[in-house]
Amino acid sequence: MWLGNAERNFYGTGPWKDGQLSVIWEVETGFISGRLHKDPWGGTSWPGQPSIKDDRVYFPSADGNLYCLNKNDGSVIWKFKGKDSFKATPAIFGDKIIANGLDHHIYCLDAKDGTLVWDYETGFEIDGSTVLVGDRLYFGAEDRNFYCLNFTEGSLIYKVPVGSVEGNITMKDGRAYFSTEQGDLYCVDPADGKTIWKTRIGADSDSTPAVVNGFVYTAAEDGVVRAYKQDTGELVWEYVTEGGRVGQASEHKGIWASPIYYENRIYIGAGNHYLHCLTADKGELVWKYKAHAAIWGTSPVVEGRVIFGDKAGWMHMVNAKDGTLISELKIGDNINSTPAILDGRIYIGAFNGKLYCLGMEPKTEAEHQKSEVREQKSDIKRQKSAVRRQRLPVRDQTSEGSNQNSSSAAPTP
Repeated sequence: MWLGNAERNFYGTGPWKDGQLSVIWEVETGFISGRLHKDPWGGTSWPGQPSIKDDRVYFPSADGNLYCLNKNDGSVIWKFKGKDSFKATPAIFGDKIIANGLDHHIYCLDAKDGTLVWDYETGFEIDGSTVLVGDRLYFGAEDRNFYCLNFTEGSLIYKVPVGSVEGNITMKDGRAYFSTEQGDLYCVDPADGKTIWKTRIGADSDSTPAVVNGFVYTAAEDGVVRAYKQDTGELVWEYVTEGGRVGQASEHKGIWASPIYYENRIYIGAGNHYLHCLTADKGELVWKYKAHAAIWGTSPVVEGRVIFGDKAGWMHMVNAKDGTLISELKIGDNINSTPAILDGRIYIGAFNGKLYCLGMEPKTEAEHQKSEVREQKSDIKRQKSAVRRQRLPVRDQTSEGSNQNSSSAAPTP
């Protein structure tokens, strides 16, 4: 399931080998046009993290199939065809797989061969991964309901209106946390779906909350990262990313990724091309790293390395401590999804109709020459940016002032 468990805090395992990011294997998917997208989709879409168990990896594909692949060589073991694109991370519960996406359906499949066990239809698409507690299956949907199903047979136990849920729900200390398109953050009792508390985010939020050490961290399409008190929902701090505007959503400056908590820091990418590292207690900027394009996927941290893709098709591995680049690799034209990492291997899909397994391998001479060319191009780009900054000193000073004031604590009541 999304980030490995109901608390959304399993990011993966190493060890990391010496070398550079390289393609171990790749699998080509088909393409499909759907009711909500006339243009053909393939590979994986947002949030799209695959799931791994034993020697199998399960990819939710934008071509409308759930793929079960051999994780060692990428060979297809089986695939299940839905009615539209699969977007959510498949959830593995024992010998069953729960898959869902754009076609409004929750499918329960036999993990062995992909045969259908049961099928439940909601009122609209379901982008978030499900959570199982006992024999109850929980999820939010874009039909504005929070659902609880009987896992054995797929029957409805209850649904409660909350607003359109695009991200995943997080279960922590017997409570469910999620955010909505209407700009609310919920804390719900999963026993009956009753709201314990609700607070305003103020903008469409696709993020999955990270609930750690008494705080609930989330982000929204206005480009703002926020932290709330877990027991009351009171705002503790907010960090406004460069170009973000509180309460005003922006496709180019907003945040679709989810916060990752690692060693007292929060890691999150944004539409402004930057991966941000913030202090978890105050929301102050530690460092930021500029990718080649917007970052929509979430950025797991494994053994001190942050792994993520960008919408220009590049995969990045950076040092979690200081944000320095360790390795990067272009694998597609658009990476919206979140990588799954196990035993030092990275499983990720791109929107170009391909699914990948990446690893750290020694750099060949040809790759070394390509890397040098990329570095030279990056140097030229930085030099041009420096020239532009020199020509616009007033604008730069204003930007610096905005950055210095971008982290603020909540006002005292």
